Amino acid sequence: MTSFSFRLGLRPRFLLATLVPVLVVLGGMIYAVSSFLDVLEHDMTHGQLARELDRVDALYRRDPQLLDLLGPNLRTYVTPKGQTDGLPESVKSLGAGQSHEVWLPGAAYEYQATRRDIGDHSLYVLLDLTPEERLEKELIGVAWIAGLGALFLAVLVALWLSQVVMRPVRRLAARAAAIVPGEQRPDLRPATGDRSLDIIVEAFDGVLDRFDAFVAREQAFTEDASHELRTPLATAISSLDLIAEDRHLSDKSQLRLARARAATTRMHELIESLLLFAREQTDETSNTPVSPVVREAIAMQAHLFSAASAPDIAFEADAEVHVAAPSSMLLSVINNLLRNAIEHGGGARIDVRLTPDALHIRDHGRGIAPAALSRLFDRRFKGEHSRGQGLGLYLVKRISERFGWQVDVASTPGQGTEFVLRFDHEAPA
Repeated sequence: MTSFSFRLGLRPRFLLATLVPVLVVLGGMIYAVSSFLDVLEHDMTHGQLARELDRVDALYRRDPQLLDLLGPNLRTYVTPKGQTDGLPESVKSLGAGQSHEVWLPGAAYEYQATRRDIGDHSLYVLLDLTPEERLEKELIGVAWIAGLGALFLAVLVALWLSQVVMRPVRRLAARAAAIVPGEQRPDLRPATGDRSLDIIVEAFDGVLDRFDAFVAREQAFTEDASHELRTPLATAISSLDLIAEDRHLSDKSQLRLARARAATTRMHELIESLLLFAREQTDETSNTPVSPVVREAIAMQAHLFSAASAPDIAFEADAEVHVAAPSSMLLSVINNLLRNAIEHGGGARIDVRLTPDALHIRDHGRGIAPAALSRLFDRRFKGEHSRGQGLGLYLVKRISERFGWQVDVASTPGQGTEFVLRFDHEAPA
């Protein structure tokens, strides 16, 4: 069973609440006027018909020839009782003492007909209702004009009232939209001037207070984390640099030391990126060339493997590209994309190509199942063969959204996967 949802805004609902009762009242008024005119017409025509019948009866009893002198609004028929020859079809079924409206051929309006038996003859009197019908139409037309005029006036009043009602709501929305996170909030109550809306303002202020407290706690945490994490990482990096100066280390130890140094450096840059990201403090004036960052990321990934097992990563740059983002942020994105390609490449070659508007990273591995493609960038999502924590591609998406980049992915099972990082906002070279 299909369900339909229909949502109306506050102003349309106010207009409906105002106009629906008006329409009901107007409809009832027009119906009442029409019913009143029907009753009035019935009483008037029956009374007039009864008087005309008595007058025609008197004339007929005096001299039947006098019926020819009656006015044009009356038609009379005299037939032997029980015979209907010469009568209009609509009159033939009329019984003695009965009265109802009938149509005559070629007539524009109805006639009110009645029958009275006089001796062995039946007297039919038909009263032309043209004046009454015209009067009824004119009165109904006046009622419609008055009703439509009242409806138009009601629409104007409803629009004006809705404008008055919505004015404090718009002022409140404008002032709320001007709130900037981290800055002092303006007082919202003067924007409404309405006690009912003050209830909403107080509830909104309460929610904002809780948000501000949460943001303040998060900012305090990131500041503490910045201090607590930077110091031990700097110590670890400097210690590794000192150890690397020892010429007595074997080649195997030097290789392990280089891997540790690369991993520690990457951790330091990643933490800096995450801290800047959490604080929403990014250097919009950065002008970072992409090619050196790509080469650095490739070198960092190669340091994590032995010479025999290092992945074959081919890099080609069609043109140099500059982006308005810190190098640490760009490095974090490229590192995560490369690590994903290495993880799913199955040891096959990885092709990296920089074009004037995008960075292409393609592996020739097993590919990604179609069902998993739509969830690749979800937080904590891990594919069937993933060995990570499900945060790498999520971080790629968040950083890309921050700088206006776009990440597209296409994959064919058994043939490989290609990620395309498109740079929509480029800094001038």
